[in-house]
Amino acid sequence: MRSLILDVETTISNKGNPFDETNKLCYVGLLDTSPNLFSIEYNNEPYRAYLEKIQSQINEAEILVGFNIKFDLHWLRKYGINFVGKRVWDCQLVHFILTGQQNPYPSLNSVASYYDLGSKLDVVAQEYWGNKIDTPNIPRDILEEYLIGDLQLTQKVYEKQREEIASHAKGMQRLISLHNQDLLILQEMEYNGLLFDEEQSNILAKELEEQIKKIDDILYEYHSLVEFNPNSTEHLSSFLYGGTITVKRKEVVGVFKTGARAGQQKERWVEHEINFEKLVNPLKGSELEKEGYYSTDEQTLKSLKGSKKAKEIIELLLHRAILEKRLSAYYKGLVDLRKDMNWHEGRLYGQLNQCVARTGRLSSSKPNLQNFDGEIKTLFRSRYD
Repeated sequence: MRSLILDVETTISNKGNPFDETNKLCYVGLLDTSPNLFSIEYNNEPYRAYLEKIQSQINEAEILVGFNIKFDLHWLRKYGINFVGKRVWDCQLVHFILTGQQNPYPSLNSVASYYDLGSKLDVVAQEYWGNKIDTPNIPRDILEEYLIGDLQLTQKVYEKQREEIASHAKGMQRLISLHNQDLLILQEMEYNGLLFDEEQSNILAKELEEQIKKIDDILYEYHSLVEFNPNSTEHLSSFLYGGTITVKRKEVVGVFKTGARAGQQKERWVEHEINFEKLVNPLKGSELEKEGYYSTDEQTLKSLKGSKKAKEIIELLLHRAILEKRLSAYYKGLVDLRKDMNWHEGRLYGQLNQCVARTGRLSSSKPNLQNFDGEIKTLFRSRYD
């Protein structure tokens, strides 16, 4: 089976995220019998002819090989390269499976070390990217040497893995083949992204903020502390289980007698200790590392027993926690994530991970597409409506 090793080098915003609209594809490296390097947006040279040569080599290959190859495929597709119908081999994924799914996202260096193949050149990552020098500003000879090194090391890992898999039962061989082909489906899903109603998300965020403010106003009637922070474990622990909260307040300590501020009030921060009586007894074993404080997580709060007043407060805190999570993780969180990642407005590109869970199941991150509650799902639209 004719294989083609591939690797890309990109600009570095958000770790080279392919959907970050500020990022560019700088170099594509291909290796069959010898390395072929194609500069894309590394400088101002036209690159259409290079893309045509890349497409030609991919057309001739029977299997595309890479390390974390989904990343490379996203970039190739973004620049119009077609790899539909090709078989793929992700050396990272194969290593994860062969080693019993014990080490999430193994690096090329760690896999090469596993096979006693040496290590990749780290000069680019350490001396350039590590110092926030973007890829187009790396000298061509250094970047090309780095890219060739990655291609050659990936090829060696691929050859070792093929040898190792040949010794396994056919069931393992089929499993690895299926996981590699599943990768192409995941690539398609990630690349298309999810259509996200950002305007509605902002509207719902404001509504939730108002609901949380109302809860905070009710809680204030119980604690009467302006500086109380319901998101602070220390504050909640002191409030529920009894304890002391230290707050700083500005106080007038006199007037300025001379200088430009003569006659004006002089202020300084003064610490005050606010003591709370115990509302409920902490659960046995719920002590936190910081002495005198106890857990206030959802499961703990649901297990607490106390007076009618304590139960009312706990119900308020539990409801507030739900609203706060929905606000920070979803309605505001998703909008903030989209902006931070420089994704196109109204679209989210979650990651679907094959190399994370020890059970071998698929996981999702940034954002976790598997963990949206019922209400948040209304913000996602079908492109076929």
